[in-house]
Amino acid sequence: MKNSMAETKIVSEIYKIDSAIESVYSLLSDFNRIGMIINMAKQMGAGSGQLSQISDKIEDVRFSEDACTLTVKGMGEVVVRIVEKEAPKMIKLGGDENLPFEFNLWIQLLENGPYDTRLRLTFIGELNFMLKMMLKGKLEKGINQLAEGLTKIPYMMLR
Repeated sequence: MKNSMAETKIVSEIYKIDSAIESVYSLLSDFNRIGMIINMAKQMGAGSGQLSQISDKIEDVRFSEDACTLTVKGMGEVVVRIVEKEAPKMIKLGGDENLPFEFNLWIQLLENGPYDTRLRLTFIGELNFMLKMMLKGKLEKGINQLAEGLTKIPYMMLR
């Protein structure tokens, strides 16, 4: 089975965030803080379109500092963890054994000026041929949408 797996690498565009790198890193490196933002967004009614389709499949979400636990309909519990951090420039996420494939997602940050942080996401997953054919386009779109979404967070207000 492992032989039919192939590494799939997807790199987002580079996005600009109008905040200090320390503010961006401190928020993105703590799932508790990310959870707070997700709950605020839900309360403000930011769950329209594709986001609400995704949230319909998620039954429960729990956050700790270095993990996000999701209960997904038809899949059970899935955990995404922070597996490595290098302040203030890199956060590496990984999934648990309940996912149908192994993956890592790197959040890379670069200070380009006092309130100019550049962000790039890199996804590397071990997908079998079938999953790769089905998911690659969606993953490419999703990785760029996620990166773009991360530019819209008011980091300075959330310190």
